[in-house]
Formats: sequence, structure tokens, C-alpha cells
Amino acid sequence: MRDSLTYRFMMFTTFVVVFIMLINFAWDYHTQRDQAILEMHEKAQVITKQLIATREVIAKNQDRINYDSEGNFEFKHFNPAAVGMEIGDIFGELTNYSIKQTRIDYRDSRNTPDVFEYQGIQTFSQQPQLTEIWGEDVVEGKRVFRYMVPLQIKSECLTCHGEPRGVIDVSGHPKEGYQVGDLGGAISLVMPMELFLQGIKTDIYRQLAFSLLLIAVILVSMYLLVTRLVLRSLGEVKMATAQVGKGKFDIDLSQIKARGEIKGLAEHIQDMTNQLKDMYQNLESKVEKRTLQLGLANDVLRIKQEELEAANVKLSEINTYKSEILAIMSHELRTPLTSIMAFTDLLLQDIPPDWDQERQNLKYIKKNSENLLKLINNILDLAKIEAGRQELMLEYVDMADVLGAIDSVIAPLAKEKGINWKINLSPEVSLLRADPEKLRRAIENLVGNAIKFTPSGGSVEINVDNAPKQDWISIRVVDTGIGIPKEDQEAIFERFTQMDSSNSRKYGGTGLGLALAQELVMLHKGNIWVESELSKGSAFVVYLPKDPEKLPTEKLHKEEKE
Repeated sequence: MRDSLTYRFMMFTTFVVVFIMLINFAWDYHTQRDQAILEMHEKAQVITKQLIATREVIAKNQDRINYDSEGNFEFKHFNPAAVGMEIGDIFGELTNYSIKQTRIDYRDSRNTPDVFEYQGIQTFSQQPQLTEIWGEDVVEGKRVFRYMVPLQIKSECLTCHGEPRGVIDVSGHPKEGYQVGDLGGAISLVMPMELFLQGIKTDIYRQLAFSLLLIAVILVSMYLLVTRLVLRSLGEVKMATAQVGKGKFDIDLSQIKARGEIKGLAEHIQDMTNQLKDMYQNLESKVEKRTLQLGLANDVLRIKQEELEAANVKLSEINTYKSEILAIMSHELRTPLTSIMAFTDLLLQDIPPDWDQERQNLKYIKKNSENLLKLINNILDLAKIEAGRQELMLEYVDMADVLGAIDSVIAPLAKEKGINWKINLSPEVSLLRADPEKLRRAIENLVGNAIKFTPSGGSVEINVDNAPKQDWISIRVVDTGIGIPKEDQEAIFERFTQMDSSNSRKYGGTGLGLALAQELVMLHKGNIWVESELSKGSAFVVYLPKDPEKLPTEKLHKEEKE
């Protein structure tokens, strides 16, 4: 039923009529409501002006009220505020309206402002030119009209509310220190809207009854017209297309009795049937052809995938062989180098005192042997890390001990080169769990790199403190060296990488120190980056967790360093 054309026509027509009538209802409702609000607004103006006039009469006649015929003063407690409250009480008893005087620093609890009144007083205070405020509100579950006008301080009010501030007036309350023209509060009127809304509802119900009758007449008329003029012809078209849906394409739709647009629809369906017949006859051959092409494409894709997997396996084997070869070579080279260094020490002990040139040559041999041994150790460590055989031996570490070991190695180098060397360790840094030897080597590589690229007269320092991120520490190696261009800062942590060939010739080195430092820091689940400006120096920053075992695989990203 819901899919029938009659139902859809009727529903659409109903929707259009209802929509138009709803617009009309809304228009009438808002028009009548606006008129009701206007009437309540005018009535509220009259009521509040009457109360203000009464207050002014009382204020201007205070002397006549409080002085007798002989000139004796006796305060009668019949001031504007008291009269206003009494009028409000009597007014509320005689009507279902509520009117009161209110202000923020009220003297009587009956003048306490509610939320609407408090906001209104604040608005009057911020906009002195405003003369009234009104609007709708809900009080005790009922719709009401709220109206407020400001009360300005006049000369008659200064006796009780003027200067000096805080002095007790004749009514027993401290004066507020107001001046003429100040905002002294507001008159608040609450008017129920039930009577006004009831009239609007009655009119709406009348219009609704008329609308329902109109909709019923339209639906009946529409049903009769659609049934006689449309549905009979469409029924014949439906029976014919049902045969097409069963695969019977040899039907003749030209014999269907139809007129106008329905006749045109039948002709289009006939054309469509002829096209479907042609497509069905050629469909099987096309599907077979496409299936064959798809099979060939899948075979090519499978072959490419197997080749890629084989290449990945070969690449992994090559990488493993490379790491093993580097590890074997480094291990085999360390043994003769250790012997060379040992025999050099023996020769230095036994050489005669007057053989200065020979002693200098032996020291040169020992120094270069030590540098070569450090290089081999770096290569060996990198190979172990790459092969996954480098593990941390975690224990509780005091940074003072690590920095002391670094100082014993770096201090002589800095003194020899004329560099100001300094270590700053914050007393707030507690013990951390780390591999002390690997941590020492990582920091020592950073400091050694800073010493190498800092000219004589410069400075190199280590600053260790708690990081902004909880349970992390920050290690900053700061120098006043040659600095690093921004475009090179990402590449300096790559193996065998320096800024340019001129640096390699001038300062020496292979570019493994920073790469090894980064790998050792990452083993601790930390992170390292550089902050540098060309010709002004560099700062290598290391962030380490105080306990790597408490972290999963999470690392501090470079974006978090700020």
C-alpha cells in the first residue's frame, strides 16, 4: 500500500497542505503572541510608573511625614522603600501579579533579586541609557512576563542613601554613598501569561479543526482522480514489465492501452527491452573473456609478489652477513691493536730520558692506536645493535658517577685544547635505571664531538636536569663550536656522515660517534636531537626515561621536546 502511486500522491499532497498550514499557524501564533506581549508591555509600563510616582510623592513629603506641627522630628518608617514593599504585598493579594523593589545590596530580604532581576540590574549598570527590560520567563513552572525599570538616585534619596558611606541613617541601615544619578536598584514586575496564551490556543484549535476538514476533502478528491486517470493504465504497464523481469524479452508493449506520458513510458520500456535482449545474448562471451584476462593478471601479480619476497629475504641475509663481517673484523683487529698499545707502554717506560724524538713518536703511535681502537669499538657496537645482539644491563645509576667518569676523560682534552669545560648536575635528579657503561659512552661521544668542533677559547658544558615530561631526565651537551646548518641536522646521526669533506680533513673522524650515541640512547627508549645555528654553536639534547622497563615501545617524539 505504501509503495502505491495513490498513496504517494496523497501523502505528498497532505504534506504540502500540512506544511502550508503549519506556516500559517506559526505566523498567526507569533502575530497574536507579539500582540499579547505588546499589551502586557504597555500594562507593565503603566503599573511601574504608578509605583514610581507613589515613591516620588512619599520621597518629596518625608519632612511632612516625619515632622509634627511643632517642628519635632520622629521617623515614621514611612519612606519610599517601605511604602513600595507594602504596595507590592497588597498588589499581590488583590491580583495575580507580583511587583517589588530590588537591588543587589538590598536592605530587606523581601527585596532580594532573583536570577532575572540580578541580570537586569547588571544590564542597567552597564548600559545607563537603558530605560526598561522585559522578556519571558518561567516561575514555579508557569510562563510569566518579566518587566523591569531602573531606579535612579535623586536628591530626596541622599538623606538615607548618600554620603558619607557606612554612616547609619535614620532607618538604622548604613548609607551606600550614592550620588544623584546613580543606579539605586530597579522595579520588577511579574505578570502571568496564562490568560493571554489561552486565547491564542483557542484560536489555534479552531484553525486546526478547519485544516483537518480541508485535508480530508483533498485526500478523497485526490484518491478518486488518481485511481480513474492513472492507476488503470499503469496496471497494464506493470503486468507487461513483470514479464520482462522474468526474462521474457519477446513481448510487444505497443498494444498496451495508455495515453499521454504513460504511453511514452511504455515506448521507452519497449526500447529498453530490446537493448536488454541484445546485452543478454552477448553477456556470456564477454564474461568469459574478462575472466581469462583477470586470471592472467593474477598470475603476473603472484609472480611479482614471489620475486619481491625473494628479494627481501636476500636483502635480509646480506644485511646479516654485513653485520657479522663487521663484528668479526672489529674483533680480530682489537687483539693486535691491544698488543701494539701494550708494547708502546713498555717502550715508553724503558726509553732513555734523552730520547725526546723517539718518546714523541711512541706517544703518537699510542694516541692513534687508541683512536683506532675507539673506532673499532664503535663499529663493533653498531654491528651488535644492528644484529639485535646488544642488550642493556640495567641497574640503578647515579648521574654524578657517570659524569665523573666522563670528566676524567674529557677534562684533560679540554685543558689541552684551551676550552672552558663545565658540568652542571641538578640536585633534583634522582637515581635512574640504565646501563651505566652504554650511557657513559653515549654522552662521552657527544662531548667528544663537541670538543672536536669547538675552537680554542670556546666552551663546552653538560646540563643534566629533570625533563618537563614526568619520570624523564634531560641531558644537554652545549658548545660554542662551528654549528650545523639546518639542512644537515637530520643527516648527522647517519653512519659515516659529516657535514662536508672539508670538516673531515680539518677535524678528522668517521662520523660514527653520533650514530652510536643515537643507537645507545634509543636502546634506553630515549630520544636525541640537535639544536644548532651555524657559527654560533650546537646543543645536543638527550631525553631518557628514569626506568625504560616501565615504558612499552613508546619514545618521546621530537615534537614533544618543547
